[in-house]
Amino acid sequence: MTDHWWIETVADLPRVVEACRTAPWLALDSEANSMFVYREQMCLLQLNAGGQLIVVDMVALLKAEGWDGSAPSHVLDSLKTELSRTDRPLWLHGGEYDCALLKRDFGITPAGVWDTQQAASLLGWPATGYGAVVEKLCAVTLEKAFTQYDWATRPLDPGALQYALDDVVHLPKCAEILKAEVATADLVEEHAIACQAVTESTSGAGFDPAGFWKIKGLRDLPKDCHGVLAALYVWRDGIAREANLPPGRIINNESLLIVAKYAPLSFQQLKKAGLKSWVLSQHGEAIIDAIRSAKEQPPAIPEQPRRREVDDAEEDRETRLKDWRRSESERRKVPLQVVLPAKSIEHLKRYGAGDLSAVPQLGPKRIGLYGEKIVTLCR
Repeated sequence: MTDHWWIETVADLPRVVEACRTAPWLALDSEANSMFVYREQMCLLQLNAGGQLIVVDMVALLKAEGWDGSAPSHVLDSLKTELSRTDRPLWLHGGEYDCALLKRDFGITPAGVWDTQQAASLLGWPATGYGAVVEKLCAVTLEKAFTQYDWATRPLDPGALQYALDDVVHLPKCAEILKAEVATADLVEEHAIACQAVTESTSGAGFDPAGFWKIKGLRDLPKDCHGVLAALYVWRDGIAREANLPPGRIINNESLLIVAKYAPLSFQQLKKAGLKSWVLSQHGEAIIDAIRSAKEQPPAIPEQPRRREVDDAEEDRETRLKDWRRSESERRKVPLQVVLPAKSIEHLKRYGAGDLSAVPQLGPKRIGLYGEKIVTLCR
């Protein structure tokens, strides 16, 4: 086991703060339990503070605080200043989820973010996952057995703990190498813009009754079945919340569509629809009641979210921008997002190029290189 500090009480945090305060850089990763509970929580926070490895047991800290998820926790308040510093790098890899959890659950917006996955992507690497980057730059093959581990498990499997540590053991070396490559490729500004987008990542807004419209395969469901599906979608969320399980672990979307289509009113019919035995034994009667109620008294169906209507001028702008971006990408031999990020295209498509400084993720360098061309393409 790689040498590290294991932190499981608030009383242990001051030495973590001190280690971070004096470190020239920080590397950060986190592990959550999103595949196992209704509302995920951060279970581990891994830090590499200038070479000192630290694992914070967030399960223990949040349990001691009595946190219920209804409001941001204060348990990491002492670390907020260190994670928000702009005078040194905070190394992350694919840090959108880490930033979103820190922001939502602890009121911490990380700063100084330098994301290695964004760097590998801008450099055009075909594989940008952490394992692939570490293998390429450090000649180390990482364990993959714990990619679907329940990180709320205590005690942790020793292999899982080493897996979590590895996420910050090799990150600094990868970051330093990639930093040099980004500079050599003259992509410093483009990378900084991409990292700012990582910092601004947020989590979902919670359950939306109209979310059933997004289920894959809904278009093939007869319209007279939509009421049953809407009722089952709300019912499933309530059961999942009560059982503290992801909704898909109760009934997956594919089975939900089948049940809505055939509206079975017996256990035998439900079984034919593909429902698991434990679901039938625990919830069979409730599912039948929900179907019967929806058939007898059709519920109010949430309005389908409407996509903004796109006019011909917008479609023409988008086509011209994408065609030019592709040819410029091939000419420079760089990935598409180096020339023009997707967020920039979406803004230009909708609003045109009247104010290039307002275009998300564009930046001064791209304006200098392509400003006149973009204005011409958007006319």
